[in-house]
Amino acid sequence: MIRTETVSAGRVDGHVAHAPRPLGGVLLLPTISGIDRFVVERAEQLAGAGLTTFGWNPFPGEPVPEDLPTALKRAGRLNDGLIDVLSECVDYMVGTLRLEAVAVLGFCLGGRYALLHAAKDQRLAACVSFYPSIRETAKLNETLDAVALAAQIACPVHLVYAGNDNVILRPTFVRLREALEARPAATSVQVQPGAVHSFMRPELQSEPANASATRLSWPQAVAFLQACIAR
Repeated sequence: MIRTETVSAGRVDGHVAHAPRPLGGVLLLPTISGIDRFVVERAEQLAGAGLTTFGWNPFPGEPVPEDLPTALKRAGRLNDGLIDVLSECVDYMVGTLRLEAVAVLGFCLGGRYALLHAAKDQRLAACVSFYPSIRETAKLNETLDAVALAAQIACPVHLVYAGNDNVILRPTFVRLREALEARPAATSVQVQPGAVHSFMRPELQSEPANASATRLSWPQAVAFLQACIAR
């Protein structure tokens, strides 16, 4: 049985799903919805695969937004300085949770943060980024160049791209892929034709391309994390 808890220790805030016999840990970075049912379920699935998972909450003390406009407005308050908080989360996972190896995995907003965090924190064993929200023209609160910084990531990276993504457009994806593949560390890239941005969201599973992308991409991401952590 997976044991879960809510952690609130200064700037380290989130949901933890404990693996009974952890191989290591995963810092799970959410979409603009924060710690919702989707994140909790994915954290428990990772814990079931032997990976104690800390789901980071970028909106401490706030409820899950009821609609997309509210979520977008709230996400506009975030900024790239939060990368420092992610390193504090890793400190907690290594220190308090006593995990010997930690990887990062993010979706959408969290997919972009995962790349930025991996570029800065050299302790990470792996980075998985699902459809990172990297736009052709960055928002005002996005001060770091995720594509350029991707070249500095030292750990293996697994990137998942949706063929019909309307946020990270194909030219940006190509530049990101080239930056990652120019590194000495391993790069795994998975393209899901026909799938849309955030294709793993439950409300998008009625579309066959999204359902197929979800079914194919998630097991491979978990296996990638296990292989990188249990080395």
